[in-house]
Amino acid sequence: MRLGGFGAGRLLGFRIRIDYSWFFVLILVTWTFASWQFPEDLPGRSRFVYLAMGLSGALLLFVSVLLHELAHSVVARSRGILVEGITLFIFGGVAEMKKEPERALDEFVLTIVGPLSSLALSGAFVILARLFDAAGQAPAAVVAGTLAMLNLVLAVFNMVPAFPLDGGRVLRAVLWKLTGDPYRATRWATWVGRAFGWLLIMFGVYEFALGAQFAGVWSMFLGWFLAGAATSAARQNELKRALQGLTAGDLVSGPTVFVPEDLSAEDLVERFFLRHPATAFPVIRGRSLVGLVTVSDVSGLSLDARMSTRLAEIMRPIEQVPAIDSDRPLVEVVLAVQTGKHDRLMVVRDGEILGALTADDILGRVSGSARPADSGAS
Repeated sequence: MRLGGFGAGRLLGFRIRIDYSWFFVLILVTWTFASWQFPEDLPGRSRFVYLAMGLSGALLLFVSVLLHELAHSVVARSRGILVEGITLFIFGGVAEMKKEPERALDEFVLTIVGPLSSLALSGAFVILARLFDAAGQAPAAVVAGTLAMLNLVLAVFNMVPAFPLDGGRVLRAVLWKLTGDPYRATRWATWVGRAFGWLLIMFGVYEFALGAQFAGVWSMFLGWFLAGAATSAARQNELKRALQGLTAGDLVSGPTVFVPEDLSAEDLVERFFLRHPATAFPVIRGRSLVGLVTVSDVSGLSLDARMSTRLAEIMRPIEQVPAIDSDRPLVEVVLAVQTGKHDRLMVVRDGEILGALTADDILGRVSGSARPADSGAS
């Protein structure tokens, strides 16, 4: 789930987004570099020099992460997988792919290029460190040397065969190729990911008990994050398996009921929500479609407020309601809802509106508790 953030432009055609949690790590890494790492590697410099080295090192570290994710994205695009953009967040970065690879080979190639790019960056920073050292630029040489080491660590750590790390994705690709079953491969890879996360947590407890509190806390935090991410991926995998073959059109049926914008919220409840299983209705002005109103739009209103409130006052304007084709795989729709991209959708076929869906409709179907939204006839 997103924590919120902002766009930071585009690079090679990909939208770059920075999550607010990224600033926490930027400050922490800068402080760690300036307070401990660089004073130890290069003693005798001023506090300002260490701070400048720390900030530049932290920023270049995140540039390295960005280039790592760019490598994934460029290769994914070259293999026909649409990438919406790249987000930098508290634990690094992620390439936001609109769909999963359809072949094990695609998964392997687009994954392995990430650690390889980190290895290449490590080598480039080694060369820079030597050039700066030869030129007598000791602070720059120390920063470059540190980044060479960190990119090497990033490459090695990412190749640990624990999903969702790159190594775990490589493991999934290999298992997928061997078994021919992507769901089984993902289940095994996420099991390894959870086991590795718990091992990190236990190692962190061990470090903490030995007196390395800072390192111990970070190991526990990283282990908790990886175990949680692997668990989430395992649930998503089961979700994909359950929804295999289903489309958005399978959740709607029958002609759509349109409600007029001057209808009161109370009339909407009495005449529509209580008589139809649908949880969302398109709103019209004359013959024009102008919005969408859902159960959640009226549920917070008191009885008096429902009687005096018109749908035009509470509906979501149609410009803010994305339309999806009825043959869109339901897995993609669910993932869009779960990531918070859309909470309500219009389902269309050949320009005709088949119905409206909300997050509750979709996730209710996923849990098996919801029926297809039969909109009835107006």
